[in-house]
Amino acid sequence: MRRPLLFLAFLFVLVLAACAGDTGPAGPAGPAGDAVGVAAEYVGSATCAGCHEGIAEVFNKSGHPYKLNKVVDGQPPTYPFTEITETPEGYTWDDITYVIGGYGWKARFIDQEGFIITGDADATTQYNLVNEAIGLGGDWVPYHAGEEKAYNCGTCHTTGYQPEGNQDGLPGLIGTWAEPGIQCEECHGPGSNHVASPYGAALKVDRTSNACGDCHLRGAPEAINASGGFIRHHEQYEELFQSKHRAIDCVACHDPHAGVIQNRKEGTATTRVDCDDCHFQNAQYQKSDVMKSVVDCIDCHMPRLVKSAV
Repeated sequence: MRRPLLFLAFLFVLVLAACAGDTGPAGPAGPAGDAVGVAAEYVGSATCAGCHEGIAEVFNKSGHPYKLNKVVDGQPPTYPFTEITETPEGYTWDDITYVIGGYGWKARFIDQEGFIITGDADATTQYNLVNEAIGLGGDWVPYHAGEEKAYNCGTCHTTGYQPEGNQDGLPGLIGTWAEPGIQCEECHGPGSNHVASPYGAALKVDRTSNACGDCHLRGAPEAINASGGFIRHHEQYEELFQSKHRAIDCVACHDPHAGVIQNRKEGTATTRVDCDDCHFQNAQYQKSDVMKSVVDCIDCHMPRLVKSAV
């Protein structure tokens, strides 16, 4: 019984050898991979703008990209609607590495060691931009005078933030980032895979209010924090959470690529919809033509109770 089995096995090996033939020449190299499935890297907002030019043009006028601004070759950063030309007393632009803000409300400055400039006990190191709505601003005020303040705000002021290390090797800059300011990839994720395969690697698109709430809040959403009789800044998510509007997402009313200040400066609507679009019964019975000519819904229902600079 074993001999017939061994003979069949030997015959099978001979058949395989006859069919195999000689090894042929190597084939052409396959196409380079499109990097899909590979860990994505940050490519920078300028790369995103190469394809998404229209969105970038709008977004670059909003406040998000200007949360942190690098000083290059001793020249002040540029902004769409404002201008920061002065520096804290005793400093020149060569002494400053970054400007914090400067777009809408205020500007603070970071020195060559990465620390926020605070000055001595009576120093005025924060510049408040002019607030036309209340007729204040355009002046220098103290900011934690006499204290040493490291810059640890990268979580909500930079793109691709990592808490380890020190950006630019400066001890006062806590953590590292891919780009200063809130750029495209902070919300949509690192884009190298998408650049390599635009149709094969989609970017993150999160339209929930929680995504905005990652930065637009100060503490627990169950409480709105106040100071000196005013709501503190960064409280937008808390205010939304405390209202019936928490049932809808921020982007239902706000274009995430445009800013409210930007819309005001350009004379366009600050929201995608009007209050009347949902609250049409209130508008019909409680908002007369006389009222419409002198007051808006938000004058009463969204009064100016938030303090940012002045």
